[in-house]
Amino acid sequence: MYPTEKTAPVFDIQSFSLQDGPGIRTTVFFKGCPLRCRWCHNPESYLATPQLMFHQNLCAGCLACTGVCPTGAHQAQLVQGKRVHVLHPERCTACGACLEVCCYDALALLGRRYTPQQLAQAVQKDLGYYRLETNGRRGGITLSGGEPMLWADFIEDFLALLPSVDIAMETSGHARTEDYERLAQHVNLFLFDYKATNTEKHKALCGVDNELILRNLNMLYGMGCEIVLRLPLIPGVNDDDEHLQGIAALLKQYPRIRHAEIMAYHTLGVGKAEGLGMPAPLAGLAAASGAQKQLWLQRLHALGAQNVVLSQ
Repeated sequence: MYPTEKTAPVFDIQSFSLQDGPGIRTTVFFKGCPLRCRWCHNPESYLATPQLMFHQNLCAGCLACTGVCPTGAHQAQLVQGKRVHVLHPERCTACGACLEVCCYDALALLGRRYTPQQLAQAVQKDLGYYRLETNGRRGGITLSGGEPMLWADFIEDFLALLPSVDIAMETSGHARTEDYERLAQHVNLFLFDYKATNTEKHKALCGVDNELILRNLNMLYGMGCEIVLRLPLIPGVNDDDEHLQGIAALLKQYPRIRHAEIMAYHTLGVGKAEGLGMPAPLAGLAAASGAQKQLWLQRLHALGAQNVVLSQ
């Protein structure tokens, strides 16, 4: 799953972001991810290919899409005496014909391939904002996903086309170590996920174990890279004592980590998964409450992990 072609699939370019690193940023979301986290809030990033999103709440039931779809992905189904639209995503080839006839924005095609030059041109309009400071830090570009490190060759070429600008990378840590070594000189900040301490539990929750992830974290730390540890915490799923103690131990082992951020579970990924016709394993789980977030913070502080904050 390590492509060599010099194009990469992007499903969103978000300007004026304040959540993905210091200052005002443009976040580029790449498609393709080697993990399958049960709580993923960007399930549209799983596959490297374009996908059709169906917003059922916007569908007026005109069924025009059923007449133009060459594969029968869009069909009419009789429900309580009324013909309604049903999407079969496994039949969809992402040809886009249905988008031409949908007048209600109920359909969207997620994912477009860019060359490095095209992506550099797409972010040029925001360059002036990166010079503005927020809390003493200038903004820049954040590479996110999915897993941007799947596209290391592309990213290296893309970054070579930009003027001097702050680069952050959101990463699961699950990519080739040699690619991290190569890109580390171009990345000012790694936003590095730490999702489960127990190796077998990590595999059960995310589809892969955490051995490569921990090896890459150790390597980046040893290279002197600036790192923020990101902690997705999901109530009753990965917030057990073993993991919280593991977080505290990791921060003690790597004292130069800038800080750790609790990324509390929310439910935005559930609706996305449903719109893509994908399963949502935690569909019945409520978002973490404010009280739950404070409890996590207090427990980590009590374990000696003082440089842990709640994500804004």
